Amino acid sequence: MSSKLTRLIDVAKLAKVSTATVSRVINNSGYVSAEVKERVLKAIEELGYQPAKAARFLAKSRQNFKISIVADDWVLKSITTALDEFYSIVYKGIIDFSKNHRMSIELQDISSWDRGVDGFLLMGGGITKELVKEIKDTGKPVVLVDQYIPGLKVDCVVSDGYDGAVFAVDKLISKGLKRIVHIHGPLSHFGFRDRYDGYVATMERHGFMPRTYEFDEISDNMGVIIDMMLRNYGKPEAIFGSNDTAAIRAMDELKIRGYSIPEDVSIVGFDDIMSASLITPKLTTLKIFKYDLGSIAARRLFNLLMGEETHPIKISLFTQYIERESTI
Repeated sequence: MSSKLTRLIDVAKLAKVSTATVSRVINNSGYVSAEVKERVLKAIEELGYQPAKAARFLAKSRQNFKISIVADDWVLKSITTALDEFYSIVYKGIIDFSKNHRMSIELQDISSWDRGVDGFLLMGGGITKELVKEIKDTGKPVVLVDQYIPGLKVDCVVSDGYDGAVFAVDKLISKGLKRIVHIHGPLSHFGFRDRYDGYVATMERHGFMPRTYEFDEISDNMGVIIDMMLRNYGKPEAIFGSNDTAAIRAMDELKIRGYSIPEDVSIVGFDDIMSASLITPKLTTLKIFKYDLGSIAARRLFNLLMGEETHPIKISLFTQYIERESTI
């Protein structure tokens, strides 16, 4: 038995784990709890187990990393004020992972980001191709969160909006609904574009004509959209919103105009923010696992900081259909 293998076994015995767990810690592959990882690192130090890879890993694992979350004003405001909404939960996932991995987090606006950090999490649809290129040029690790920009080959973590839209529209059609309208956010945001594409593809696959309207959440043009839809298209049988905010606002405006939900119009949202289960009727929606979106993005950045698995990847989380009261 080689001395290297013997010492690996000694580390495992001292840390009271398997040799496979020691290898996972050194190679930063697979899940190991923070408590177990700490025991292994201490055993490595105590026994002086210093093959080149372990030495490099140990040095990095003791480093405190300074991380910048870069986002536009709207996302930053969501993080700091909307405790039950989308980006605040994504942010919590990032923070909880970071606490156990020596990563300190600071929030920065897209117009004033700091080059003097160790890595970047770029969050939301306000992240542009130009900004990603500029930050990537710093040579620091970068992960996009809830955004994907084709052609850049930059690590990203997103929800699978296309799959979610296909499932939702198929579900509505299976109930005999054909006149299904999609109200979406700006299509420059990958998430909205992904859901839009899934909606259009599914409608066309069934031989139905897609009908879409763009909702501006900041100016809130939903009243104008509903009036235009009713005047030019007529009453839809269902509305699929690209997020819960759009779906809820559509519901509000239809109620004002005397329509009943879901008897007159079925409505489906996307995100499953807390408000979705508190309104009347409760909103049917596609649940995005927002906390996981944040924690997985933070974990991916940590891997890059450790120099492990550095080939860029796109991680896409499937959604879950949550059927409530707003659909027949």
